[in-house]
Amino acid sequence: MLKNLLAVLTITIAFTSTTKAQNKYFLTYYNKAQKLYDAEDYINAKLYYDSAIKKNPSHAKAYYKRGLCIYAEENLQGALKDFNKSISLDPTNGEAYNFRGDIKIRLKDTIGGMRDIDTSILIEPNNYNFRIDRGIAYIDLDSSRRALNDFSYAYNLDSTKYKAVFYMGVANYYIDSLDIAYKYFNKCNAIDSLASRPYYFIAKILYTIDSYDEALSEINTAIRLNDDKAYYYVLRAKIYMFNESEYDDEMAIEDLNKAIKMGSEEAKELLAEYFSEGDA
Repeated sequence: MLKNLLAVLTITIAFTSTTKAQNKYFLTYYNKAQKLYDAEDYINAKLYYDSAIKKNPSHAKAYYKRGLCIYAEENLQGALKDFNKSISLDPTNGEAYNFRGDIKIRLKDTIGGMRDIDTSILIEPNNYNFRIDRGIAYIDLDSSRRALNDFSYAYNLDSTKYKAVFYMGVANYYIDSLDIAYKYFNKCNAIDSLASRPYYFIAKILYTIDSYDEALSEINTAIRLNDDKAYYYVLRAKIYMFNESEYDDEMAIEDLNKAIKMGSEEAKELLAEYFSEGDA
């Protein structure tokens, strides 16, 4: 009897020692992975998360973090697998649902993606980023009024952050509340004067109401801040074509050719239309 008790005690001590060692190694690998992740060294961070998971294969956060590293590498299927595992171990992690929702939408599973993003908001209804993300998803689905509800919620959480202000402008633009959109885009410029997209949208609004001189000034600023957006050049070409005081065929064609080199199908169509009208 005593021998049996001693055997059980020995096994228990050995198991406890092994578990402590595994936890020690897990924390070493996990903490190193965290530092690498924070430094945006996702490749090496993933390797350390691999090692951490081997030591503790039931740690939900480790799968979630490794999923973020894989997501950063644009390996959507690999990231999806880790987010699935993380959620199965901890179904209360709203961030895992939010990222999984984004991946599903990008993989054309829109219904599943929206369901996951909805779940993330059920878990954390006052999460600013979740509201912004769902609003963007609604914009992509042409549900601008639903998007506006989420952007308004985020804006009420913090009206000083650029994203909420910018997307309040975007949603109002798409529901044709141009005066309101214009005010939000101007507020964006006060928050971050180096962001190009508010200038682009202001130019679009001014172009829509035939204020071509002002539109040209705004789109020039947008392009000066960011010269690799094809649709910026397409808009400026349109302004050149319709602005009677600054009408410039050559500049318009030059901008359309730049946009075409960047892969713009709209620029191709506009250029073809321009030359067909010239031949008529």
